[in-house]
Amino acid sequence: MESLVSANTKFCFDLFQELSKNDRLKNMFFCPLSISAALGMIRLGARSDSARQIDEVLHFNELSQSESKEPDPCLKRNKLEAKSSKDENQLLSCYFEQLLSKLDRIRTDYTLSIANRLYGEQEFPVCPEFLEAVIKFYHTTIESVDFRKETEKSRQEINFWVESQSQGKIKELFSKDTISEATVLVLVNAVYFKAKWEKHFDCENTVDAPFSLTESEKKNVKMMHQKGLFRIGFIEELKAQILEMKYTKGKLSMFVLLPTCSEDNVKALEELERKITHEKIEAWSSSENMSEETVALSFPQFILEDSYNLNAILQDMGIKDIFDETKANLTGISPSPNLYLSKVVHKTFVEVDEYGTQAAAATGAVGMAKSMPRCIEFNADHPFLFFVKHNKTQTILFYGRVCCP
Repeated sequence: MESLVSANTKFCFDLFQELSKNDRLKNMFFCPLSISAALGMIRLGARSDSARQIDEVLHFNELSQSESKEPDPCLKRNKLEAKSSKDENQLLSCYFEQLLSKLDRIRTDYTLSIANRLYGEQEFPVCPEFLEAVIKFYHTTIESVDFRKETEKSRQEINFWVESQSQGKIKELFSKDTISEATVLVLVNAVYFKAKWEKHFDCENTVDAPFSLTESEKKNVKMMHQKGLFRIGFIEELKAQILEMKYTKGKLSMFVLLPTCSEDNVKALEELERKITHEKIEAWSSSENMSEETVALSFPQFILEDSYNLNAILQDMGIKDIFDETKANLTGISPSPNLYLSKVVHKTFVEVDEYGTQAAAATGAVGMAKSMPRCIEFNADHPFLFFVKHNKTQTILFYGRVCCP
């Protein structure tokens, strides 16, 4: 399963680069795991080039057949069958089943709902094997709707489901212009997350303070303050700090990557973004490279909301055929040769305050300087990156950029 986590992390950074191409100053927030699992469902029914393109962009073709840390039931099951692309597909789905099940177990301490669902035009029959596999591995189903004759009713049905899955935070996932009578297959992924900080901020210490958007532009924000023990490190090659803020029970953490304040904070953030890789993020956030220190922490309150139409973005990344009526091969979903993916929309919401995070939805040397002062200052009063990670599996659940709280 570790290789799936690695694939998801690589896809996270690839997608971030694609999303931020046109606007380097835009706030950003997405759930990479949700998108990856949703496309994993499509991969289950994709064939030929449609399958290959998903594998390459999502790094599914890098899944390891020899994970060795502990006996893996997915590998054992796969070895009982002859090697084929179908078996590779089963391995991928089995890994997703493992990962989603592990995340399910933290629901007693956090509110985390990852809900994926396919909505297909009722005229297209669904393969029983696909339906069975989607239920088994992804804990969801494919819903039959009448896009052609009851377009508006179908749109409302989808939006109502998403709103209910996200505790009312994600409304109108599909606006009126995104669903039409020509729609045949819609992929929905909704994520809702709410957690309290292990060490919450005292509201009395929250004050108005300037946040440096660029070298010449500042904005007053609600800045939270506290002093306490936090894991912190310094990324020498980028002159940036990394800080871990744990949520209650410590199973999830928010990591914040903060470039050293400079005359051009945007340029420093861009350099950080360019240097991030799966291997480096592992090194930067590892226990070997971060130590627990007394930290004077200043962190802004913020709310981020965004909506991503992923059709064009995924096509630019290399997943083209499944969106093309003449090229899509989704015969593992339906025997109909005319089935193609009409829409993939990812809508996100995150709120960070004194008590915690409420969200809905996508190798360098690190060390502590020997002459560190007793109390280290971590002042997030300029643009930074952050991600929320499930510590046991090392899965990045949410990834974001704050340029303007």
